[in-house]
Amino acid sequence: MSRIKFIIIFLAFILTGQKIHSQELQTNGSTYSIFGIGDLNYYTSTRTYSLGIQGVSLFGNYVNNLNPATLTKLNSTLISINANYGFLKSSNVNSQNEVSNGNVLGINIGIPFDQVRGWVMSLGFNPMSLTNYKVRVLGSTGLQNYTQTYSGKGSLSRINAGMSYNLFRKISIGLEYNFSFGEINEQNFINFNNSGYTNTNIQNQFDFRRSFIKGGAIFEMGKLLKNPSLSNLSIGFVYQSGFNMNATQDGIFNSSIGSDTVTVNSGSIDIPDAYGFGITNIFNNKYLVSGDVLLQDWSKFSEFGKVNPAFQQSIRAGLGLEIIPKPESFGFWQILTYRIGGFYEVGNFKIDGQSINSYGIRAGINIPISNFNSIDFGINYSVRGKKDNQLIKEEFLNLTAGINFGELWFLRPREEDQ
Repeated sequence: MSRIKFIIIFLAFILTGQKIHSQELQTNGSTYSIFGIGDLNYYTSTRTYSLGIQGVSLFGNYVNNLNPATLTKLNSTLISINANYGFLKSSNVNSQNEVSNGNVLGINIGIPFDQVRGWVMSLGFNPMSLTNYKVRVLGSTGLQNYTQTYSGKGSLSRINAGMSYNLFRKISIGLEYNFSFGEINEQNFINFNNSGYTNTNIQNQFDFRRSFIKGGAIFEMGKLLKNPSLSNLSIGFVYQSGFNMNATQDGIFNSSIGSDTVTVNSGSIDIPDAYGFGITNIFNNKYLVSGDVLLQDWSKFSEFGKVNPAFQQSIRAGLGLEIIPKPESFGFWQILTYRIGGFYEVGNFKIDGQSINSYGIRAGINIPISNFNSIDFGINYSVRGKKDNQLIKEEFLNLTAGINFGELWFLRPREEDQ
């Protein structure tokens, strides 16, 4: 039986089954990570995270792992290590579950070879998605009660390497190669608690491997305008190619008389293209405002040649404000950079015709340690889904930190310093 059929049967139990007694949440992560390749990772840096955006058009001395074109303003070699610790509260009409866990959000390096031309190389290791759910359903066949536990765990990650360059000092471009890999394991265990019935344990294992590319461009429109208030205006675009991940699905069927492993499917998991657009401006050298939108048509997502009608186009939009300290500031609170923002996301799947959407607010600060080193902190509160119509409401509280190590490696001096 294919993975899609498992999902359909499972949701049919939850949403329409007349013989389900209750649904109990026992998950260590998001129950919604049952869909597709799991919970998608939209983290691009702790700076952009605190602003609620992806940073499609946001320059600065930081490493953005979505749009390589943002790196042309990097003024030193920068190593960024980021981590997250979060709390998740899941609830429906029957039960409630609370968990907490931490994750490394990625390690990224930006190496400028030529500041004048914005020639920068980027390297990184970043998570792409996370699957981590466990739900127990109490039901009856009419003659015998049973407990069904449906669970999944795994992740996808990517290794990336890219280059950026600035054309005519007004157009920044970037191109990046990515190699994705990972494994997802699923289990469907039915326990009848009766020696007259045979318990069934069915496991699915998915292995993924594939390459894809990303490309971006940022136009510094402010340099073409005569309006002083728009002198720092920039408009950015990013494109991530769709890709077909080589995948195998092995079914491990366990029963009272032993176990049997068979290859259920072998082929590809098709991930759709993604597009992003953003706009950024700095007002009075004090207030940076940035917003962007990321689109990905998941109705084109397929597993082993089968399209799931539950998937749809996802839209994620964010808007953030950054308060920049004055260059002559000396007091501790005056040298900090303050950030606040929010986002809204139309989810990439529907349940019973209803989109599972998300929204949240975020804030953060940057603490400079020296000219080239700093620490970023961010906090997030967000909500996904709702408890109506047998759905699940998830509330997230996340604390994020990033350490940025900078050094003057490989740099040619700017023309004005020569």
